[in-house]
Amino acid sequence: MHRIRLNSTPQHGADVTLSAAQAHYVARVLRLQAGDIIAAFDGAGHEWRLRLTRVSGKQVQADIIASQLADTTALAPVILGQALPKSAKMDVIVEKCSELGLTTLVPLYTERTVVRETPERLPTRLARWQRIAEAAAKQCGRHTLLDVQAPQSLGDFCRHYHPIAAKILCWEGERQGGVRQLLESLRDAGSYVVLIGPEGGWTNAEVELARTHGFVPVSLGPRVLRTETAAIAITSLIRYSRGDLEPHGERD
Repeated sequence: MHRIRLNSTPQHGADVTLSAAQAHYVARVLRLQAGDIIAAFDGAGHEWRLRLTRVSGKQVQADIIASQLADTTALAPVILGQALPKSAKMDVIVEKCSELGLTTLVPLYTERTVVRETPERLPTRLARWQRIAEAAAKQCGRHTLLDVQAPQSLGDFCRHYHPIAAKILCWEGERQGGVRQLLESLRDAGSYVVLIGPEGGWTNAEVELARTHGFVPVSLGPRVLRTETAAIAITSLIRYSRGDLEPHGERD
């Protein structure tokens, strides 16, 4: 079933009027007609089934025929501090980690970060990442949107999430701590905060900074992963360790 995101929560019993862009998508791209059923969500946990009542290229209206509120209590929040990568790698991270159930994504400036978003370009990039997160949510059936935040420094990120207990630093220099053992010990954690470094890796000073704020260094195996691969891998492993990838598990 086709899914769209509503820009606002509809009132009970009221007709739903789609935005101009959504109307074009429904009428011209999907070529749906009056009487067709689509799914809609608001990105905050609400889902509806809509029956289209009027379809034209400029206006689409629908009736609500069913609604539900997602139960997200089974899903522990997973927050990723991701060093800003080059080219379109962040697009991949946003899309794939959204599909895998990442909760929050915070781009980070680190000592070896090559990309430095200018104040003029930052709103455009941030809007792009948010659009990708919305498209991924529509495709994979998420009830809530991945929260993509504005970039910040590693120090600010560590200080902001200092109170959270389950903190993981993915680091290719770790030689003792394996990811399986660590995630088994954190299986009942209420939430997770993860750090992924840039293409050039973390500096020793950054590793020590993260350690002082409670982050536990962990290896993702004997091979050095690309930064976007590491983000996808650790998100998958956390969700797997929690049982969130079971076929009948709760969706976020």
